[in-house]
Amino acid sequence: MSETASKYKAPALERGLDILELLSEQDEAISKKDMVAKLGRSVNELYRMLAILEARGYITTEPESGKYRLTLKMFELSNKFPPMQRLLNAASTEMAKLSEKTQQSCHLSVLHDAEMVVIAVQDSPYKMGFCIRLSARIDVHGSGSGFAMLAFQPEDHRRAILEASDTPEPVIESVLSQMDKVRQKGYFIGASPQISGVTNISYPIFNSNRQVEAVLTMPFLTLNSDSLHHQVVSFEESRLAVADAADNLIHAIGGCTPD
Repeated sequence: MSETASKYKAPALERGLDILELLSEQDEAISKKDMVAKLGRSVNELYRMLAILEARGYITTEPESGKYRLTLKMFELSNKFPPMQRLLNAASTEMAKLSEKTQQSCHLSVLHDAEMVVIAVQDSPYKMGFCIRLSARIDVHGSGSGFAMLAFQPEDHRRAILEASDTPEPVIESVLSQMDKVRQKGYFIGASPQISGVTNISYPIFNSNRQVEAVLTMPFLTLNSDSLHHQVVSFEESRLAVADAADNLIHAIGGCTPD
């Protein structure tokens, strides 16, 4: 907890935020009883706040079970934030063109709480492919998106992000040792640590302050051209297509690449 948060107390607001944060972590709707147990609060403490959050459209109850779940209101609010709205509007077109051209999927992610969070996804138009789900959280130290984000941070900030993500010290040192190379190239290419046959192509999207606003990543899936009845777009052609899409997104949000 920050010094400001510990100095100033707003119990009702804290209860509301606790509820929203808890619901955001649940795959399924949750009962009031389970909510009380998970948050360590009484029914009376949560009752009024649940009613207000539901009336304002942040949460809803399932008709049959009476269990609570989030609505899309917070997602809608975040998309109204001007810089993010411009980026997502531009990404919708650019990512669709990129996937159509390469027959590969792609996604856009941002840094949040020492993790990369996927904010936009474009599936491959081909009958098979690899795609990550919207809002997925990705380890900074184990992803192309994370490497592309970290490489353009100040050196002390890189370590702070990795430490905040509870990355083991040997891994931190390994990641930091690769940052200069990624920064010099201007992008990241590397085999996925989770999926065999997938190579991550990640390009940073810079804002007007020359800071990384987001990262565009293509998890390039190696296809067997001998068994397919259509032309397979090569890895290098796909990389160049990602680079072009990233440049277009930078231009769309009025961004500038670092000198």
